[in-house]
Amino acid sequence: MKLFNLGELNWRQSQLIYHALAYKNIESLVFHSSKDSFMCVGLHQDPRDELDIDYCKKNSIGIFRREIGGGTVLLDKDQIFYNLILNRNHPKVPFVPESFFRRFLQPVIDTFNELGIPAKYRSLCDLVVNGKKISGNGGGEIGECKVLGGSILLDFDYERMANSMLLPADIRSRFVDLMKSNLTTVEKELGFIPKKEKICSILSNKFEELIGPLTNGSVDLEINKKMAELDKHYSSDSWLYQRGTKQIGKEVKVCEGVYIFYNVFDTKNGSLEVTFEIKDNIVKKITFSDSKIMSNITSKKFQENFANKIYDRNKLYNEIIEFLKNNGVISAT
Repeated sequence: MKLFNLGELNWRQSQLIYHALAYKNIESLVFHSSKDSFMCVGLHQDPRDELDIDYCKKNSIGIFRREIGGGTVLLDKDQIFYNLILNRNHPKVPFVPESFFRRFLQPVIDTFNELGIPAKYRSLCDLVVNGKKISGNGGGEIGECKVLGGSILLDFDYERMANSMLLPADIRSRFVDLMKSNLTTVEKELGFIPKKEKICSILSNKFEELIGPLTNGSVDLEINKKMAELDKHYSSDSWLYQRGTKQIGKEVKVCEGVYIFYNVFDTKNGSLEVTFEIKDNIVKKITFSDSKIMSNITSKKFQENFANKIYDRNKLYNEIIEFLKNNGVISAT
């Protein structure tokens, strides 16, 4: 199996490389970083729904839509990216997604532990330290291969991430606060950042213990040709701005179990934005954009009805609609 330890790449190459290897059915492990900041959205997302595209353009922040799942992320030089590409019929590849992540994120956990950071797995695909995310991951199938993609947060620019997102100002501010309280970095945990070469060396050793010997690979003419071919496809508007399944309400994910969910409802007395903060998949905080839209009694009933509920996006939205209708806030028709 090949190891591609590629150092810093430009932002497009950092995504094209693992897509190309998967389509070429080259089982491999890839380490790299991006020289530039860019926003990367998941397969089922449309950048127009997730990102402030004008802000990204003005600040030279690239946009890439990948072929594997996961949420919207800011990627830059302060992270180490790793990609594991295995044929879907590889004997070590589990069918169940959670088993896949548990198995192939263990070398990353072991790397953190060797660095002195007590990272643990949190379903479905986060690695956390004392409850705070330090590594985000995603996965899926590309061509004939199963692909794991993730990053180690050496440092993180919370404000740039929030400013790149398509969010109202009040939600953006909350998003920053929630990221700061629920995300951590290698620099925060250790007080310094070890050299990337050291971290990658530990990573490769830990992966070898799981998947067997690795031999150094190089990006040859055929791989470069595939990358160029894919670049034309992924940079096209037809790929980048592809509408996924229409979602109800707006959900902003901080990490597994931590979200902001909000929606604007047209009521009899005007527009009402309702915002929920979720922690451990439980509704922890509810706020309204205008306290005059509902009476104090109705607002109190709303809080009592929805606080501490288990978060389920579609169910929550439907229950809000039902509550607002039953309490005369919106029309019953």
